[in-house]
Amino acid sequence: MDLEKRVEMLEKRIDKLESEKMKEKLTGLKVGDYFEVAGTKWRILDIKPCGYVCLSDVLEERKIFDSETNNWELSSLREYLNNNFYKKIVDEIGEENILPFGRDLLSLDGQNEYGDCTDYVSLLSVDDYRQYRKLIPNNEQWWWLLTPWSTPCNGYEVQGSVVSPSGFIFNCFNCNFNIGVRPLCIFSPNLFESE
Repeated sequence: MDLEKRVEMLEKRIDKLESEKMKEKLTGLKVGDYFEVAGTKWRILDIKPCGYVCLSDVLEERKIFDSETNNWELSSLREYLNNNFYKKIVDEIGEENILPFGRDLLSLDGQNEYGDCTDYVSLLSVDDYRQYRKLIPNNEQWWWLLTPWSTPCNGYEVQGSVVSPSGFIFNCFNCNFNIGVRPLCIFSPNLFESE
């Protein structure tokens, strides 16, 4: 067996051992519990048949939503979270342990011009925030929600929804401000449940 094959086999064994070690750390967690993945602290907001709905603490780096649109599906923030940040998570827990989920892009004033999309890593919507508010403590900084304030049919192309440090929802007048980001993921039950 050549050296390249042996190195590949060793890398696979190391990945398997690290995955088993991670699973041991996460087994038995429940709603409200915290854990760490990809250098980020997460809180379990809900346990659904499909998986564990988890919200991260605010990322260290603030980001703009986008420079030109409040449409989550087209935003540069979505692009970053579902590529760079997603890869960071996958490298630690494996792609089979982070699940895709649908996102409703209904605006705060009820416009459905943007439709919906599917993400691996997303943000809370205003409706999600209301649903899980009791599990989301106030934070020291402002942070993005994916819900647009309204849509272009009403003259709103760059206004988005944000959460203030005191927990109130506000209109961010321009989606190109650097504001905190709290990723939302659904992790596979396999990570949290013993076999």
